[in-house]
Amino acid sequence: MTVLAVRGAGSLKGSAPLVPASTTPLVLLHAFPLSSAMWVRVEAELPDLPILEIDLPGAGLSPTVEPVGIDSAARAVAASLGELGVTRAVIAGVSMGGYVAMSLLRQVPELFAGVALMHTKATVDTPEVRAGRLATAREVLRTGSVASLRPMASKLISAESAAADPGLAPQLERWILEATPAGVAWAAQAMAGRADSLAALRTFGTEALVVAGEADPFTSVAEAEEMMDALGWDAVFALFAGVGHLSPLEAPNALARTLRGFYRSAIG
Repeated sequence: MTVLAVRGAGSLKGSAPLVPASTTPLVLLHAFPLSSAMWVRVEAELPDLPILEIDLPGAGLSPTVEPVGIDSAARAVAASLGELGVTRAVIAGVSMGGYVAMSLLRQVPELFAGVALMHTKATVDTPEVRAGRLATAREVLRTGSVASLRPMASKLISAESAAADPGLAPQLERWILEATPAGVAWAAQAMAGRADSLAALRTFGTEALVVAGEADPFTSVAEAEEMMDALGWDAVFALFAGVGHLSPLEAPNALARTLRGFYRSAIG
């Protein structure tokens, strides 16, 4: 099984121990079409937590894996954590990272001390969204360029966030343009073919957090509430006003406070 690129405490895997033995880390899984670099603001707010950031297949420093699919990404994440000796973790995923976290729930529920699902949904794509993802994959492979994804930079964040932080959209654009056509195509195809995860949420028995942005154009508050209903009454819900699809970048202070409290509760 391919092992993915993992960062801990700002260091690349292999340069130093990422987390102490028998520690329960907070594992952060990023959104599409970004990499683990998107966690920079949250990580800065959480110097006291044992954080691992993973580049999903085809993103950042990670290779793609076969077969293409969210379940394959989850298996690669599990293998990467296993190589580090991690047997239990609090796993938090944004958007595509949330899809991978839910696939892990289906495959290795015993890995979880808790799960945080942010700006994501448990249901499959509509036919229109699925067709759009597959069209994106075809386009980047045909042109050999990810330039067609450039407009996503302004769509991923709310107008309020863009006005408050004029440098955020340009930074997102730079990160998007660092992606590779092969990696973008892999991720788009994987998301298009993912399975429904509502049943897995209904049987999940440990701590859970759902995060949504009031101004998120990609995942609705209603979809977040659907996950909350599946998880049960004791799940925690955080709704950020004026935030779009990327609270780790739009509201890092507020999200970091939420994650710290959730992590402390999950590990007891």
